[in-house]
Amino acid sequence: MTRSSCIAALAFALALAAAPALAQQAKGTLEANGRSASLSHAIAVEVDSTTEPGYLDVVVVVSDRKLSARDARDAALLEGKVRSEGLVALRVVLNPDARVMSAEPLHPAFTTFVSSALWVRFVPSAYDEKKVAGRFHTPGRQNEFRQQWSYDVTFSAPIALDPAAKTVPRK
Repeated sequence: MTRSSCIAALAFALALAAAPALAQQAKGTLEANGRSASLSHAIAVEVDSTTEPGYLDVVVVVSDRKLSARDARDAALLEGKVRSEGLVALRVVLNPDARVMSAEPLHPAFTTFVSSALWVRFVPSAYDEKKVAGRFHTPGRQNEFRQQWSYDVTFSAPIALDPAAKTVPRK
């Protein structure tokens, strides 16, 4: 193998290794009670649906740091990280039809946790069994439960499959 072909092979291998990291991306902000934070990481995981037994929902977490699939699946764990580590994130659950089932902005500036699908807008650019991408945003600043918040973030992430998921085959 010549030196130039070795360099080309190495460059290809490095690009291939970097591809999954590039697929999980986000850009936006979340503001809570006057404090703003940048959101730059996205992860998406499938979970058993709590509202439609036999189907899978997708949990998308857009955050200020890299999180694991285990973190994304566990809302209580994320809430704990807000208190203990200062995590800033937006956790959104989507049903199989790309409808938002819940949205929870997470920020240390909140004095109580806020979770509802009422104040989130989802504009999907991709949603299938492998990938979810789009934009989550609020329709302006929200002022409920003595809390103020807004967010606007675009993201793209491959969906991590849940090997323990319990889907019902279609008949």
